[in-house]
Amino acid sequence: MLSRAGHPRIRTAIERAARRVIQLTGSPSEEGPAERAPLDTAASDDLSALRRELPVGHLAGDKDRVSRLLADRLDGADIAELERRLAEHPDLHERYLAVGRTDPPGDYALAYGVWLEIASVIEKTGLTPFRPPEQVHAMARGPLSAAGGLYEANIVADALAGVGADVAAMQAGLDFGCSSGRVLRVLHAAYPQIQWHGCDPNGPAIEWATRAQPSIHFFQSANDPPIELPDGSLDCAYAISIWSHFAPALGLRWFAEMHRTIRPGGYLVCTTHGWTSVAHYALNDLRPVDQSLQIRDALYRDGAWYAPEFGEEGDWGVVNSEWGTAFLTPEWMLTHLCPAWRILDFAPGRNQENQDVYVLQRA
Repeated sequence: MLSRAGHPRIRTAIERAARRVIQLTGSPSEEGPAERAPLDTAASDDLSALRRELPVGHLAGDKDRVSRLLADRLDGADIAELERRLAEHPDLHERYLAVGRTDPPGDYALAYGVWLEIASVIEKTGLTPFRPPEQVHAMARGPLSAAGGLYEANIVADALAGVGADVAAMQAGLDFGCSSGRVLRVLHAAYPQIQWHGCDPNGPAIEWATRAQPSIHFFQSANDPPIELPDGSLDCAYAISIWSHFAPALGLRWFAEMHRTIRPGGYLVCTTHGWTSVAHYALNDLRPVDQSLQIRDALYRDGAWYAPEFGEEGDWGVVNSEWGTAFLTPEWMLTHLCPAWRILDFAPGRNQENQDVYVLQRA
């Protein structure tokens, strides 16, 4: 278990992220609001120089484990058929030749093979086309999303493997906040022997996912615990960009619920906004400078920042005053989660060079 003082790897990541934020926005002061400090000359001339220095962590172990597992099920004849069909679609073919043609084949071959509904690709990989209607929530659409959330599925599998977990030997897993099942359908294809569950408060997304993938157990969850799973029934759970939205108090209640449903020694992979996210949003002009300063100061002071940013209409119809945008520091996680959880790994900015990825183990 990591102590509150923090593992050296975590302390180093925090310090690197904090330095980048301070360089961008200035250092907080007890005497009053921080002044925005100028960037160094190189970064002022070219913000891409500073972006390249963002502290993006990489989880231990092999990378893109799920993509490789699925692509290895294809043979040369399958790839030849894919490339023949792609030649009929110049835009897709050009992109594939430029960045997607790899040996062994990767995400582009899987996504385009499903998008073009090539029978052998679908049959051998187990990937089914992901095309929810516009009125159903989905984080991504189009050809590169046709096979589902390959990127996020790789994060989950790589994270678990990186701490020594044998994913293939697990019996039950949960996608907590699954929406319409974009990531879950990929993990189900990769590890069909696992009994996969998915839950989300978005009713229409759950209804569509249940019809589209009946071999997965989908169910609608409430805004607050509990969920309809027995104590200790899961080997693992994961949540991509869920604790980045919970108000801290609600987030702690859901951590407790995950602790109830995950067996002792089981795992939770989750992502949060942290220091790297502050820099990410500021550098890409995605949040006002004043707000970035407020978030930064709150993280120094409290370790957390939250705002209910979805308003009265809610997020795709899900109304919850404790569901907005949240930022959490590793120190906050260590203080509030240990000793009930062990923090086995921490990768700052691993999710889209933005959100941090944690691997927790139920103690």
